[in-house]
Amino acid sequence: MAKILVMVLTGKFNIQAIMVAFNFSINAVKNAHAEIEILFLGQGVQAVNKKQANSEQFKEQILKAKEIGIPVKACSISVKNEGLLENDIFPEVELVLGGVETNRKIEEGYSIISF
Repeated sequence: MAKILVMVLTGKFNIQAIMVAFNFSINAVKNAHAEIEILFLGQGVQAVNKKQANSEQFKEQILKAKEIGIPVKACSISVKNEGLLENDIFPEVELVLGGVETNRKIEEGYSIISF
């Protein structure tokens, strides 16, 4: 079984790439039984801002991912660097230190794919 850390680095202005990341992740679990974690990093944290224009579309995808056991996380440093507050982020998204989380997943044998 593949273990993949899906890193979303794309900001809210590239909705298509963010949706591809969600679809890839969900389909990898459903169809290939992969072990997936999604990590929003850098400008990618804009997608988990519950106050932005496409928030309902992204919340729906977050909930779909979590329903099938995909952890959804965001870098707390990136959140601050993007001028967001922790309470701007969907409550379903766990805030972590992005570098520490990435290192941990590599040590656990995860491959990384980025969008």
